Amino acid sequence: MSSVADPFDLCLVKWFATLDIMASLAGIGTSPADEDRCWYLNKLPDTDPGFVDDISGYSPELMPMLARIGEMASRQDLRAAIEQGTQFILPRQLLEEAQELEASIISISDRAVSEATLKNHGSALAADLRHTHCAFVHATLLHLHRRVLLLQRDHGQVTEDIAHITNAIARINPLSPANILILWPMFSAGCETNLISERNLIQNRMGNMQNLGMGNYTRAKELMRAFWMSGSSLPWDVYFAKLEIELVLF
Repeated sequence: MSSVADPFDLCLVKWFATLDIMASLAGIGTSPADEDRCWYLNKLPDTDPGFVDDISGYSPELMPMLARIGEMASRQDLRAAIEQGTQFILPRQLLEEAQELEASIISISDRAVSEATLKNHGSALAADLRHTHCAFVHATLLHLHRRVLLLQRDHGQVTEDIAHITNAIARINPLSPANILILWPMFSAGCETNLISERNLIQNRMGNMQNLGMGNYTRAKELMRAFWMSGSSLPWDVYFAKLEIELVLF
């Protein structure tokens, strides 16, 4: 399957890819058995793979990793163990793949923007995009740790993931358009953290986006607060799926 060359078509493919991956991570989408589900991964060109994309907010290298984690997290045995609160021993193959994915994600944690992006958007936004990529990398690790490796919310790796996300958010200009891109990292960290300081940072940043008319941030903020009020120990996607609430964080 050939990649897309036309700039407009490529923009549409990136937009759809981001939307589909975010839906998958929220537990929404087609069956994991659908072989054509991630067809868009083969449509993305190999140019500038090590640079942060200005449409998604992260390097395209992360896309197949996100897609795979979404597939892994959709396993019925994992979801059942989470919902029932039962102890579950990961199958060896799944554990090994998760560990390999973890190493791959960490290996791309530091990425800059391309010269073209720097020229088109300027140095301030270019700097912010480095931090959006960092937020996505650690949100990906958070999802892997919580939904695939089944680590508890108070586990050291989970709290470290959240700290990295909130630190990345804090480094982004509060009024930068780059904030529009990081709804998923913000929401994920916001739901998982119990620290008031981290919750306040995320609420305030979401409020900035609400003031700019971003309706998706309004709904996400309301659901995040509802999740806090529930006191649930479930991962947020499992919690909202049980309530039959669909939320695509994009």
